[in-house]
Amino acid sequence: MFDKYEKEAYRFLAIYRFLSYALAVMFTQVGSTLIVSVMPETQTYIILGILGVYTVLRVFSPLRWRERGMVTYLILFGDFILCIILVVYTNGLNSPFLLYSLTPVMTASLLFEEKVALSLAASASIALSITHLALSQVALRWTWIMQGNNLTLLVVYTLFSLVTAIVPYRINLNIRRRIEREAIIEERRRIAREIHDGVAQSLGYLNMKTKLVSDTFSPDDIVQVVKELSEIQKVVQGTYEDIRESIDQLSHEIRNVPIISALSTYIAEFSATNGIKVDFDYPRPFPGLSPVAELQLYRIAQEALTNIRRHAFATEVEIKLERSDEAIGMMIKDNGQGFILEELEESPAGYHGLNIIRERAETLGGELDISTSPGYGTALMVTLPLDKVRM
Repeated sequence: MFDKYEKEAYRFLAIYRFLSYALAVMFTQVGSTLIVSVMPETQTYIILGILGVYTVLRVFSPLRWRERGMVTYLILFGDFILCIILVVYTNGLNSPFLLYSLTPVMTASLLFEEKVALSLAASASIALSITHLALSQVALRWTWIMQGNNLTLLVVYTLFSLVTAIVPYRINLNIRRRIEREAIIEERRRIAREIHDGVAQSLGYLNMKTKLVSDTFSPDDIVQVVKELSEIQKVVQGTYEDIRESIDQLSHEIRNVPIISALSTYIAEFSATNGIKVDFDYPRPFPGLSPVAELQLYRIAQEALTNIRRHAFATEVEIKLERSDEAIGMMIKDNGQGFILEELEESPAGYHGLNIIRERAETLGGELDISTSPGYGTALMVTLPLDKVRM
């Protein structure tokens, strides 16, 4: 959902930039009826041509705004300074590029922090105010900027800049909070299913076993009691390991770590802890994925390896990321005991791990394919459409 929001934001910014440029072209052709022209016609066409090329480059640039690194901030502020200079040089508040100058403010409001957007809006208003107050005192060439309704235009431009900086950010913030709440609710549902199908059933089994030991305990049944206690001890140990693993999964965050690095680290830890050899392969370079897609892929790998540890009795696992023109795939294959899929699907208690993997894949528009048979291991293939998971 975050990825979808950002694509819509990019699309809106591209449309606005093109539209404001088209309006600027139209205004420059109208003549003095709408704007005060102080530049030669040739100079006006040169500015329009350069700005047109710049607009196309900005719209189709591969810049990843989400990273919010130093480069993105420098480009944003460079775009802002260029727009302000353009407005000041082409008639100030009467400039045909006035709407175009709001593009950096909108970009900051939709994709950056609110303080950045407000800073740009305030700077634009201050720059135009200083221009209209100072330049009119410099030379007769600039006296026009104190004529007409420029004071009214300045107030309107200032208010519109502040609204542009605040409103989209607030809407954006509310959308993100709603998405986060939905994600939290969905994760709680998954945790509840895991507790019900794992820990709860293990505790129920332990309760039954301890009652059986209590009812049958006698000197004559000491061998049976020891056997039952041994089974109880195994279940307790397994339940303890499951709980610890669930806690580790929930507490592990990938945040800004690339999916390849996060998976490599987790796989190495899993292999060292459980004595299972895991081979990890992926295409180089691996395409950038949205944070939601990277997190879901990471959780799918975690869940699959957990199922292998619990049920497969495997000694080797192969994890392979694949890419085609249309999709991203993750194959997880083990050399364990395998199973009959139809029988497992009839037993929800043993199938919940695969259900969780399937649900995670489907949230990204993907699918899960399972290939297995007794004695020949299991292969899971998760396929995700590239247009829904790409950065």
